[in-house]
Amino acid sequence: MREQAERIAARIPNINLRANKIAESIWTGLHSRKKVGPGESFWQFRKYEHGDPAQLIDWRRTAKTNEIFIQERELETVQNIVLWRDTSDSMNFTSDKNIDKKIERANLIIITLSIILAKSGENISLNGHKQKPLRGKSATDFISEEILKNAENSYKEIPDISEIKNNSHVVFIGDFLLPISKLEESFKMLSNKNIHASFVHIFDPSEHTLPYKGRVNFNSLEDDTSILIGNVESVKKDFISNIESHYKKLKDLVLSYSWQYLSHTTSNLPEEAIRSIYFSLSSYRKQSI
Repeated sequence: MREQAERIAARIPNINLRANKIAESIWTGLHSRKKVGPGESFWQFRKYEHGDPAQLIDWRRTAKTNEIFIQERELETVQNIVLWRDTSDSMNFTSDKNIDKKIERANLIIITLSIILAKSGENISLNGHKQKPLRGKSATDFISEEILKNAENSYKEIPDISEIKNNSHVVFIGDFLLPISKLEESFKMLSNKNIHASFVHIFDPSEHTLPYKGRVNFNSLEDDTSILIGNVESVKKDFISNIESHYKKLKDLVLSYSWQYLSHTTSNLPEEAIRSIYFSLSSYRKQSI
């Protein structure tokens, strides 16, 4: 028990360090993307134009020149961002000890996103943990603590839809191996809440190719069942066909609601997926203004 606790403790700073490093790298490239509008944060000075409100004139800057200057402020529109990741047993899979488990990659993306969104001033919550939306460091602290202590919740395969407020933006991360019919039920309820959603479909690289050979015993991560296949190559074609069919149905279903669909393989770097999610959030914000 002590050795297990020490192994878990050793991983905690690792994921936080990775998340902060990635977030800082992405934020450095994003923070200059600003838009003029009503807000509290100063953005830049510009020369006064006819029709500009007099209260925006910066008299101190104007006094230093022969021209009148006004302050432009950065547009601030706070969104409610809900983050959810699949914590079912199938997410504990990796085909290679040097590659993140699917749940490890999902946790990394969630923590990194929370750091970036906190810097943007958004309201953030971690679905399934009865958490009210938080901002800034309190949001990132709560989310990372819940993830790192592996807090149990009842919403492993699908989110707690009752927690999601209307018009929120929700980020779903998982392997989505549920039957499509069950996913359809959840999607209909989510659509009724007029949400904007980003789905990050996580794969282990072996799930695309079934790279095993010969006699292999496959053990289920969800229960105690197993299946022994005498010649894996003989079922490879059917396996890939069936799994690709499931992936396509999921993607088509997501896109039918005009939501964002992203596929992400754990052997790839997480930065691209995180940037894509953030750009989707920014794009939706502009459409909502």
